[in-house]
Amino acid sequence: MDILILGGTVFVGRHLVEASLAAGHKVTLFNRGKTNPGLYPDVQELHGDRDGKLDVLKRRHWDIVFDPSGYVPRIVRQSAELLHDTVEHYVFVSSMSVYMDFAQSREGDPEHELEDPKTEDIMPNYGGLKVACERVVTEIFKERALHARPGFIVGAYDPTLRLPGMIRRFDRDGEKVAPPPEQPVQLIHVRDVADWMLHAATKKLSGEYNLTGHSIRMDELLNAMIETTGKNITLTYTSEQFLQEHEIAPVDGLSYWLPREAWPLMQAPIDKALNAGLKLRSLRDTLADAVAWVRKAREVKKIGFTDQLRAHALSPDREVELLRKWHQQHRTAQ
Repeated sequence: MDILILGGTVFVGRHLVEASLAAGHKVTLFNRGKTNPGLYPDVQELHGDRDGKLDVLKRRHWDIVFDPSGYVPRIVRQSAELLHDTVEHYVFVSSMSVYMDFAQSREGDPEHELEDPKTEDIMPNYGGLKVACERVVTEIFKERALHARPGFIVGAYDPTLRLPGMIRRFDRDGEKVAPPPEQPVQLIHVRDVADWMLHAATKKLSGEYNLTGHSIRMDELLNAMIETTGKNITLTYTSEQFLQEHEIAPVDGLSYWLPREAWPLMQAPIDKALNAGLKLRSLRDTLADAVAWVRKAREVKKIGFTDQLRAHALSPDREVELLRKWHQQHRTAQ
């Protein structure tokens, strides 16, 4: 098949390219040519801008378009309208953040509504903007539209620094601060996301699909990480109150930790996608891939996120300080 990817040089887009090529499809990328230029020299790359500079896409035909780079409905509308008559199937990469209440996160449950329908301020309106983008694509492509709603994605080329930050901490010996062991965690390997979207598009599936992994316990994740890195590590499980008192940010600050009221975020139902062919790698394989990539990226200095990791993950000094305070509190309590 002929496949168009809007973007294709960052994280999910890169894995879509690689999955499509591995399956024998022909791939065309459309982007500004600014991020990782020349990444795939054997793939046709068309340059333009999603916001008003789409002429290079006119009078061309593709079987599928994957859109992992749409965040603003006004901009998504431009590509959807232009491609309506020249593309058979539109696959929009949305997010689990579309749900108004994570305790009600089954496809069809209430979704975020933008207070200001004209806003393009992404960070405080991420979920609502993704909902609006989905609706634009559905309005134009109708039953030819598929919306994939990933949760927390992990794997090679990860720009979010969440799992890479955790790997950096767990790739050295010592005592580690940990969130409550019973907290649920729900992650998905980025290649599982890409493989399923490619499968779903070839099957012409439509509608909305949650796309994340099985929910596991925090202690299961952390013990698997220790096993994967092979380091001599002791886990010290703390409490939600302690982490909040010391201003540890949810998700990014420490190993995907969340306050209890947000735990439903890590317990999303995925039976619809599983019934539609979603295949999930094991936790062990998922972590092994991520650890191998982070180690290689650090070693060869091809991915310059080391300084960013220091800013996002707990520094060794900060971790020692937190451990000292935790143990001091518990000695005092005894």
